[in-house]
Amino acid sequence: MTESIKEETNNSSTTVSSASKKVPVSLITGFLGAGKTTLLNYVLTENHGKRIAVIQNEFGEAVGVETAMVTGKDGEKVQEWLELPNGCICCSVRDSLVATLDNLIQRKNNFDYILVESTGMADPGPVASIFWVDDELESNIFLDAILTVVDAKHVLLHLDDKDATSVNEAHRQIAFADIILLNKTDLVSPDELNNVRNRIKEINKVAPIILTEKSRVDLDKILNIKAFNPDLTLIQPYLDIKNEEDSTCSHSSSEPHSHNCDRPKTHQQDVQTISIYAEGEIDYHEFNRWMGNYLWEENPKNVFRIKGVVSVKDEKDKFALQGVHELFTADPSGIPWEDNETKHSKIVFIGKQLNKEKLTSELQQLCKKN
Repeated sequence: MTESIKEETNNSSTTVSSASKKVPVSLITGFLGAGKTTLLNYVLTENHGKRIAVIQNEFGEAVGVETAMVTGKDGEKVQEWLELPNGCICCSVRDSLVATLDNLIQRKNNFDYILVESTGMADPGPVASIFWVDDELESNIFLDAILTVVDAKHVLLHLDDKDATSVNEAHRQIAFADIILLNKTDLVSPDELNNVRNRIKEINKVAPIILTEKSRVDLDKILNIKAFNPDLTLIQPYLDIKNEEDSTCSHSSSEPHSHNCDRPKTHQQDVQTISIYAEGEIDYHEFNRWMGNYLWEENPKNVFRIKGVVSVKDEKDKFALQGVHELFTADPSGIPWEDNETKHSKIVFIGKQLNKEKLTSELQQLCKKN
């Protein structure tokens, strides 16, 4: 667990300002053939006026950091660098992503952003956790956002793949996304496009969907998102989700559906977005124990993203909650509770096997203790 316990809430502005001096890293994921490489080629060749370092990867299956290697004449692993006319840098990876980033960061004055491409079968969670570190570690980089490229023409085939596990990588990549680039929209009809959009929203209700052709996109819409900063304005779309608008019902796909359940009957819906709400204040340490127990013991590996606002006892500021897989942090946002505002906590989970009733009850019990 990434646990950032703050003694005073007035240092949140320091956290944000210090992050602004670092190099933002965005992870680009997407299923095979979705258009990730096309997007990177666009970044590396267009005269967009931005200095971007692109790392092209093939992540290993175990922990997400071992990579394909480039071998020199002497048989040792080497790293290829290519500086392009538009000011961007392209490099391939040596023996680990971490080592490549350490090497790359030495060239900090040469670029303003880093884009990391994952292989089409990589789980974004473990890869994202490499970048998401506590501010106390004084890293020179910070995780800006997870960008998922989706193939509008073929994504439904991947989502409905009966030969894959109940939650395949196509589901996971959409669930992890901060921004979704719905690509190849010129290859589908308006009805097909609308169907694809609805399916994406069933999995990840809040990630903005940007429609693209040949992966061409305004880079200002996908860079400097700061999706992991303790800024409540950035996660407001999550907080705006109403309890009655959760994207799926809470029972499993094997249970019969009642007439008033709006979950589609034509396919399995394993990944869902739910929100829970409780009024009152929570002890910070009790909250961390509860959240850690849920992510590590009760429902391990099944929660992909968490975002929310937490009302912490004896704290004047609202706390912004962020989570990826088993990592989470709740930090002061710098936004105080108003005198006439009801203190409350609201948490949005994206994942599978989410029991909304149980989680809501436990959150309410935490609030009642204080």
